[in-house]
Amino acid sequence: MTGSSAEDATERVAFAGLKGRLYSLAFIDEFGPIYAVYTLWFNDNGISTARLSTVFIVWAAIALALEIPSGALADRIDRRRLLGAAFTIRGAGIALWLVWPTFTGVLIGASLWALHDALASGAWEAMIHDELDEVGQARSYATVMARIGQFSHLGIAASTLLGAALLRIDVGLETLGWLTLAAHAGSIALVVTLPEVRWHGAADEGTVRPTTADAPDNPPDRSIGAGPVAETILPDLTADDTFSYRAWWSTLRTGVRDARSDPLIARLVAVGAMLEGLFIVDEYVPLIVRARGGTDATAPIVVFVVWVGLLVGGEIAARRPALSGRLLGGALIGGVAVMAVAFATSSVWTLMLVALGYAALQALWVASDARLQEHTPAATRATVTSVRGFGSATISMLAFVAIGAMSEGDDPTRGQFVVLTALAVAGVLAVRWLPPPAEMES
Repeated sequence: MTGSSAEDATERVAFAGLKGRLYSLAFIDEFGPIYAVYTLWFNDNGISTARLSTVFIVWAAIALALEIPSGALADRIDRRRLLGAAFTIRGAGIALWLVWPTFTGVLIGASLWALHDALASGAWEAMIHDELDEVGQARSYATVMARIGQFSHLGIAASTLLGAALLRIDVGLETLGWLTLAAHAGSIALVVTLPEVRWHGAADEGTVRPTTADAPDNPPDRSIGAGPVAETILPDLTADDTFSYRAWWSTLRTGVRDARSDPLIARLVAVGAMLEGLFIVDEYVPLIVRARGGTDATAPIVVFVVWVGLLVGGEIAARRPALSGRLLGGALIGGVAVMAVAFATSSVWTLMLVALGYAALQALWVASDARLQEHTPAATRATVTSVRGFGSATISMLAFVAIGAMSEGDDPTRGQFVVLTALAVAGVLAVRWLPPPAEMES
């Protein structure tokens, strides 16, 4: 076997192993039997839809305030450990919901989850892109992220079915919460044991690429966690083991400038923020099921079907990563029309039509994220992604305000039409702004 063939074989083995670990992490991290029905737990403890929207607003506001600073932090320190801390904090928030299910307890628990969201946003996508780049597979980011999304949704779907089965045999919502909390141990263990990847300045491009801490004279090694060290030309943007406020501030400013001054990146940030920020329709589906006369055991089934739509959208994105913005945006506009029918009718079962809109939303979301990662400098990838997260948190907060203000008692149906209108606008912008994949642009 030639040196090149041996290197290719090693790279393929490393890539396969990395995918397996990432997919396992995606599945177990979203395996939460309480996720589909936690709003019912709140409602059972006296928290109205209006107060629940207040919780969601605070949740979004905290994530908003911390989003960009935490993204810059993820460009400075080990992203794996940052994500491990984020998962731990989220677990603490869920535990608080279970032991103190008052409005105050739910609000504090949601605040902890918001901190998790801020820490994980940007760090997650940047970590995966750099891990793939380290094994020579950065070009596979769109497909891998689509599969990761599918495994995440499979985890949600499997836990939702488990939750529905347990509810039918009179296992309480609180037990579902403790089962969700137990799953956090697996996700924490998986993320902190991923291969370590560091990133340093690239000599000619003014950006950075991932690399390990091997000495410069070590021979190249394309296995997971190993690679040549590139010349550092941006010392303020070089990841290291110790936190420096000056370096963090420099990274933050550079990332915000990248997100604002580059027209293509700015458009991708805007479209991505709208798509991510409006992924909230399913949050209210259990309450709409209850408002339409459905049972608590029916709610997870309807939510399960909605999440199947996410699986379908992920499959489309994985198989056709080069779909055009015109096609994807048009599909979202069509999906919005179908979701409008779901909310305009009064049957519990028509809510399953939300799955079609969610399939289109997921496919467009994966494409927009992949094309943002392609065009963003590696040195500030997490920061730029967090600028998008800042925008999405702002949009989510505004949507929660609208839904809370328009709710009729505990029925949030009317407010969903505000969300659908905004999603239609996002579809139009995607038609105009979503570029083709980088390899097709030349």
